[in-house]
Amino acid sequence: MRFWQPADMVKRFHSDLALRLGRNIAAYRSRAALNQEGLAELIEVEISTVSRYETGTTLPSLVTLANLAKVLHCTASDLLDEERPAKSPEGISIEAMISPLVAKDRKMLMETIKTMVGFLHPRKSSRPRNR
Repeated sequence: MRFWQPADMVKRFHSDLALRLGRNIAAYRSRAALNQEGLAELIEVEISTVSRYETGTTLPSLVTLANLAKVLHCTASDLLDEERPAKSPEGISIEAMISPLVAKDRKMLMETIKTMVGFLHPRKSSRPRNR
């Protein structure tokens, strides 16, 4: 018979925390209309690191957690919360507007929105722009 060890409790808590944090990072990233690459650029980590955060394989440092919260327009507490993040009013509105459309039209509209967001919110570039 195996007795419950304090180390087992720590591992279980760490695992639950990592999975919850990862799920929330992914949800807030999606809510912010970012892909993993875009988030990685904004918090200055590798894309694979964002993936490991979101799958719960790795926990971010406190500094990175603060950067994630800032970039994702939420608090560190929101990222650690047990409840799933609510959809933004804008997201709910867009979802309601595009739901009656056929899949092909929804996809085209989402690509248009993505392009417009790219123009309004340019990413950091590692090379200087030619002017």
